[in-house]
Amino acid sequence: MTKKVQRMLALMDRTTRLWHIPNVGRAKGRVIRRLIDRHRPTRAVEIGSLLGYSAILIAGSLVPRGRLTCLESSDYLARMTKRNAEEAGLGRKVKVIQGDALRLLPLLPGRFDFVFIDAAKEDYLDYVRSLEPKLVAGTVVVADNTGMYRKDVAPYLEHVRGSADYASREYEFDDDAMEVSLYRSPRT
Repeated sequence: MTKKVQRMLALMDRTTRLWHIPNVGRAKGRVIRRLIDRHRPTRAVEIGSLLGYSAILIAGSLVPRGRLTCLESSDYLARMTKRNAEEAGLGRKVKVIQGDALRLLPLLPGRFDFVFIDAAKEDYLDYVRSLEPKLVAGTVVVADNTGMYRKDVAPYLEHVRGSADYASREYEFDDDAMEVSLYRSPRT
C-alpha cells in the first residue's frame, strides 16, 4: 500500500468520524488487508461503496495488476468514490459503475476472486447468489455489518454457513461483525 493511499485512508477516517459517516475503519481494514495479502486476488468486486473508503483500502492492497469493480446505487456516491480513488492514485485500478447491483452483477464480465459486500443488508443473499457463477475456487467473500444487522443478513449467513461450497468465519468487532467466507466450489 502506497503512502498516498495510507494518507487518503487516514484523511477519510478523520472526516467520517467527525461527520459520523460509517466506514469500514481501521480494525476491519486490517482484517481485509490480511485477507488480500494472504489470498492475493487480482479481480475484486465491491457492492456498495459509499464514499470509497473500502474501495481505496481494497484496491490499494491488491497486487499491482489487480483491479476492483465497484457497484454503487447512488450517482452522487459513485462519483465521490471515483474521485476519491483517483485522489488516492488508484484511478486506473478502480472502475466505478453506478446502478442497481442486482441488475448489474449478472452483466459483469469475467470471474472474481475477492468480493466485498456492504450495501442493502436484506439483499446480501441475492448478491452472493448472483455472483456465484462468477466465483473461482478460493474466492474470498467478505460481508460487512453482519453483527449490527444480524436479522437482515440472517438468510445470507444461513447460506454461507450451511453450504458445503463455503468455509465461513465471523470476525467480531466492538459493536459489529464481518462474515468472511472462502468459496470452495469451482465453476466451469
